[in-house]
Amino acid sequence: MGGPARLARLYPTAFIIFVFLFLGLGFYGMDRSCLDMADSTYLVTSRALADGQMPYRDFLAAHPPLLFLLGAPLAMLGSGVLPFRVFILVLMVALGVSVWRLSGRITANPKLAMLAGALTLFAPIGLFFSKTFINDYLVSLIAVLTILLLTGRSRWSLAGAGALCVLGTLAKLTILPFILVCVAYVLIFRRKQAWIYLTIALGGSVLAALLVQLVTDGAYLSDILGAQASKGYSFTNLYEGLHRIWLMDWPLIVPAAVGAWFAARTLRRHDQLGGQMKGRLFLLVGWLLAGVVVLGTLPAEGHDTNLFLIAEPAVAVLAAWGIVGLAERGAIVPIVIVAAWLVIAVPDLVDKSRDYFFRSNAGDVAVIVAEAVNRSPEGQDILVPGCYAVEADLPVTLDYYDQFLWEEKYKRGDEEAVAMMDGLKEELDAVMPRVVVFADGQPSLDILHYEIVYSYQADYTTEAWPPMIMYVPGVPPGSS
Repeated sequence: MGGPARLARLYPTAFIIFVFLFLGLGFYGMDRSCLDMADSTYLVTSRALADGQMPYRDFLAAHPPLLFLLGAPLAMLGSGVLPFRVFILVLMVALGVSVWRLSGRITANPKLAMLAGALTLFAPIGLFFSKTFINDYLVSLIAVLTILLLTGRSRWSLAGAGALCVLGTLAKLTILPFILVCVAYVLIFRRKQAWIYLTIALGGSVLAALLVQLVTDGAYLSDILGAQASKGYSFTNLYEGLHRIWLMDWPLIVPAAVGAWFAARTLRRHDQLGGQMKGRLFLLVGWLLAGVVVLGTLPAEGHDTNLFLIAEPAVAVLAAWGIVGLAERGAIVPIVIVAAWLVIAVPDLVDKSRDYFFRSNAGDVAVIVAEAVNRSPEGQDILVPGCYAVEADLPVTLDYYDQFLWEEKYKRGDEEAVAMMDGLKEELDAVMPRVVVFADGQPSLDILHYEIVYSYQADYTTEAWPPMIMYVPGVPPGSS
């Protein structure tokens, strides 16, 4: 009698070991890398907020403000990007722990819950973006915590779920399909108390948006909606994004398909299921479908595999369900299938974990930051991605924070973007920022081609990915 009980207690212990392993690898691989344009935007916007500027009102911002608000105190520490990297690592641990708890509540299987939590921690796409300060982890955590509260029994849990959804709309608009799933859930499974969630989630979200609109002098909604409207669309981007998701996450997607089959079998026995179990499975399936809907925005320029982060924990739950479900069947064929997955997929996951945890361009960042500090001894403005500016503790000229968005708006003839680029041309010609850094092939290099070619020379090309070029004032050889 005691053997199975003791074994059941081992699974939480095993999960805690995975958590400490994750934290150990994360802290060991942590450095001052600058790997992503969106990361740069969030970093420098958080610093601007800490310095007293107001996003939307004082400069363009394309996303809701929650991550900026969380990042502002981190920027006040004055330690460059490291506090932001620690914050994201803690957020990822919180996500893994939440998925572990949620999986246990849905399936009442501690073995499955342990595996789902571990797969969430070491999910490839999550690890790939683990050194970036982006809002997708926050949205995923809010979604999981919302489901945990919705499956609670008290009115307070419904109220808490509604409050989390308000925070979700202040984090990123990609949470909207998930909120619709939650609305359907309360209307179907919690009808008598649905008004609590609906009032707080929907009413609170509208009120929060109006409040930010008021604080920003009416600039918030125009920035958010205008930023999305300014993006171009390409189905090549959709295909390439889905292809990258498959290449990175296939070790989870394949067993998740088996797990979806087990979940469907469970749903087919709906007459034998209690109301709570039906509701939990409804939320799990809806959560996954909401993530699929978000992937429908991949054709938009600039949208990438990070969009899958809201669905990746749901895929991890289904992957664990598929692996454990096959293993527990006891027949030889399912066991062989699980063994094949272990032989092929686990080494791939380990390789990805190592590569993604430890991918780095910290050496290149150190060179650029040192050059920027040396050439701007009195804190002069520079023209670099925000991550480098935060590391160098120097301002970015003309608040040119979201470079990608300005480029997209410029390509579509947006008057504000044209004025911004004209201002940059004037500054490059007259003020001459002491350091300019752009990604190799970045559209800004074409837009500012004349000013760069005749006033600057390439001084340093990065060795690690992503490829960046640093320009310093000076007439390039042969340009006269």
